[in-house]
Amino acid sequence: MSIEKILVVDDELLIRDFLAETLKRKDFEVTTADNGRTAISILKNNTFDMIITDMKMPHATGIDVLKKVKELCPKTIVIVITAFGSIENAVEAMHLGAFNYLIKPFSPDAIEAIIQKAQDHLSLVEENTFLRQERSAGTRHKDVVASSHIMKKILDDVHRVAKSNASVFISGESGTGKEVIANVLHANSPRNNKPFIRVNCAAIPDTLVESEFFGHEKGAFTGANAKRLGRFELANKGSLLLDEITEIPTNLQSKLLRVLQERELERVGGSKLISVDVRIISTSNRDMRQAIEEKAFREDLYYRLNVIPIHLPPLRDRRDDIIPLAEHFIEQICIENHKNRKRLSLKAEKLLLDYNWPGNIRELANLIERAIVMDFSDTIDAEHLYLETSDYTPKKSATSDSAILPVGITLQELEKRLIIKTLEIQKQNKTKTAEILGISIKTLRNKLVGYTH
Repeated sequence: MSIEKILVVDDELLIRDFLAETLKRKDFEVTTADNGRTAISILKNNTFDMIITDMKMPHATGIDVLKKVKELCPKTIVIVITAFGSIENAVEAMHLGAFNYLIKPFSPDAIEAIIQKAQDHLSLVEENTFLRQERSAGTRHKDVVASSHIMKKILDDVHRVAKSNASVFISGESGTGKEVIANVLHANSPRNNKPFIRVNCAAIPDTLVESEFFGHEKGAFTGANAKRLGRFELANKGSLLLDEITEIPTNLQSKLLRVLQERELERVGGSKLISVDVRIISTSNRDMRQAIEEKAFREDLYYRLNVIPIHLPPLRDRRDDIIPLAEHFIEQICIENHKNRKRLSLKAEKLLLDYNWPGNIRELANLIERAIVMDFSDTIDAEHLYLETSDYTPKKSATSDSAILPVGITLQELEKRLIIKTLEIQKQNKTKTAEILGISIKTLRNKLVGYTH
């Protein structure tokens, strides 16, 4: 939250004008009131980020104004003005919720210092609120376990890229650890002492995406009862994770592109340009080429986000990581559930290594947690692991080649059988099928259309 709109309340014209002029020179939007009663009337229909009010005024005192502010808008910062001989009044006001006080006479420097102090306080409160939310909603297992050659190389690249400000696009199937890699990027960047804000683009209703990204002003739409900062402003000077970026509506993608290019935004319902300095990390589990071909995602936005591409392979392609990951989850989950450390039997290890892991690392973590919570014994054996039998790695047999390559059929018919069989194995997932066969999704679609005619 930033301080932009300020209400100045003082019955002395010279002080009121001095405050208003000083604040306007610092680009604040200033409203004035010449007594407490007028101020209370203004507050019933308007909201302010800060109120600077004198203590002694006719009709209604500064304490009266303070109480009304805390009733109508408790997050608004209140600064009280008092004379040197009336400090006890300022102390009373602070007990009632005032942020600080100014002692007459005061200089422009004193005004600027107290506003900066209030701004720092608001930023800290806002950041702590989001940190608490992220901690409660975030993934439990943050450590990166990498035993396979491919993951070690990816981690080396991640640490190298982290030092820059370049946008990073992390692709990979669901559950491969994209958010964990995003955490590593931020933690090892020069921005690691600044906010790291996450946005799950798939979880936000289309009608609220713009407000979530860019914030809104009071009254911008039905239900906007107060000004709200968007995730870009909250992440200023830090990093912003746009998780599953392909899920944002196409009509918002052009606005997002402009913000990334100009580093400026406007809140919904506002007209003021707000500068932001944010490092963007995006993720997606979709085939981006396909999304672009289908007009579901703007190509120019993709290139803006994809300055540094990082692709995370599925767990079935990095089997050297399966057992170390399982051991890691066993240790973490046993600690969290106050249980003695369990171990995997050799049969359980073989079962894990033979499985294809359609849900990747997330599925492995859930599987281990279930086995530990059920608490069968100190050893996790094969029968304690509930796996989908259809996702085991197929075993090669002596007759497999002749079954796949029957003699006496044309190459065209053989290709057709191969495509249809691969589609069946991949559960009609055309993207995966095209990748396995080494053809484009467009070529695959054309061949499938030909088979129906």
